[in-house]
This record gives sequence, structure tokens and C-alpha cells, in this order.
Amino acid sequence: MQAIQYDRFGGPEVLRLTQVPVPEPGPGQVRVDLRAASVIPGDCKLRAGHLTALFPVTFPKIPGRDGAGLVGKVGPDVADVAVGAAVCVVAQHIQPGTYAESIVVDRDAVVPLPSNLTFEEGAALMHAGVCAWICLVEAAHLHRGMRVLINVKAGAIGGLSIQLTHHLGAYVATTCSSKNAGYVSKLGADEVIAYDRDDFSRGLRDFDVVVDLIGGDVHDRSYSVLKRGGTMVALRAAPIVDRSREFGVRLTIPDIHDRRYALEAVVGLGKLSAVQPQICDTLKLQDAAAAHRRLEAGSVSRGRLVLQMA
Repeated sequence: MQAIQYDRFGGPEVLRLTQVPVPEPGPGQVRVDLRAASVIPGDCKLRAGHLTALFPVTFPKIPGRDGAGLVGKVGPDVADVAVGAAVCVVAQHIQPGTYAESIVVDRDAVVPLPSNLTFEEGAALMHAGVCAWICLVEAAHLHRGMRVLINVKAGAIGGLSIQLTHHLGAYVATTCSSKNAGYVSKLGADEVIAYDRDDFSRGLRDFDVVVDLIGGDVHDRSYSVLKRGGTMVALRAAPIVDRSREFGVRLTIPDIHDRRYALEAVVGLGKLSAVQPQICDTLKLQDAAAAHRRLEAGSVSRGRLVLQMA
């Protein structure tokens, strides 16, 4: 089968298309013959060698965290997954990833692809959707009537976070570039602050929750937006200074996990059309290096880049 691999850390040029054996599922495992895989920032950071302390990879490495395809084979002890079923799949960074025509994962890493989504949409949904769901539901305990500021620009996680907040009945404000203001409004944002025109921290106040995926100065300025007793949810981006005690708020840095109940919750939202995964562009598997260059150049917004298998 074809797969993208790299055998050393470096720039996008280390990614190469190669032939590798089709993996065989063992006990409790499922082989998924992939049709699409999303490209996420973590793939680039791992390839560049920036995440070695967290994820000790073994070379040669197949990158990719999530994808979608058809079940090709099941191993012993797997009775509830049918060969030929359309599924979404999540791989861990230390495992062989989804930039390949097939992948073997544990049964709990496989969930049904909603029939109203394409393979490309299923791939774009998983990691971004899990991040949004954990931040808003598990970490912030979001419920109807709350006021939420989402500082994640107009990327994949931001777009799904806006949709999920709107679906749960909360008021959602978000920051983005002025060129993306109309886009995030259509996703369900009640208020949009263009960061290239206005400083959100000067006008916004009394929010229950801030979701911050940017860090640095944006994180620092976000504390003044929260009311006392509010919640700051921050994922690891630029370094942050914890000012939660100063402002009387709670800071939480959630663990982004891939437990089966979270995966099922996300695809359930997709099945209900409560969230619609956004795709910036689709490329062929062999164009993985080009996809990484675009992501690292900051030219990817309005959803995920998705790789399609032949």
C-alpha cells in the first residue's frame, strides 16, 4: 500500500511517498482502508521534532491523527464492527498514522461515519471536534444562556467550537481577521471582533467562558473579559502566564483524549448536523509535503486541509 513516511525530523521535505506492507489487525483491532485523512498542526510539530518530549516516535514514521474510510478486516475478539462499514478513525501520535491507504487501530478508536458526511468531512471532524467538545463540554461545562468568547481565529477547531456553542444555546463571540468575519457569522457567531481592526479586550466584559487556543498576549488580555468566577479554557499554544487568581477566575488546561465516549459524542453531533466539519482544501496523499508547507505558512483557515487516497 502507499503511505507517507519520514525517517528523520525536519521540514516538509522529509515527507516521502513510499510502499509499505498492508497492516494486519491483531486481537481487538480493526483495519480501516482509508479514503481521507486530515492534516493538523500537531502533525507538523511532530515532524519538525518539537514534540519529542511528549511523543517519542519510532522511525520510519507515518504521520496523521485522524481519517475516515471502510473497515477492511477485523481481528479476533471484535464482534461489533462489520467489514465494509464506513467509519471514522483516530490514531495516536506514537502509532503509525492516517497518511496511508490502510491503518490498524484498537477497536475503541473506530466510530461509525455519519451517513450525511463524506469521508473527507469525517476526517475533518474528528480531532477538531474532539478538541471543541472537550474544551466546551468537559472543561467549561457549557450550558444554555452562558456567554462564551472563542479566541481561536477561523480555523477548524474554532469553527466547530462556534457551531457547538451555538447548538448548546450559549451566546458566542469570537475573534478573527476581518476577511473571515462573514464566515464565522454564518457558523453561528453572535458577535465578531476583527482583531486586525479592534482590541477585543477593550469592549468585551462579563463572559462566563473564554476558550483560548492562541496563548501569549491574547491569553493575557482575555482575563479582563471574564466575570469573576468565570472559566478560562486554554490549550497548549504560545506560552501563557496564569493570572487566574488575580482576576478571580478558574484556569483549566484540558487533556485532549480520544476515549470512545468522546469520539461517539462528536460523530453524534455530526449525525444530527449540529456541527458541520469545514474543509479548507483537499489534496492527494502524495501532496502531504505541500499541505504541511501551507499549514506552516499560516495560509490555512476556514477548516482543515484533507488528504485523499487514490
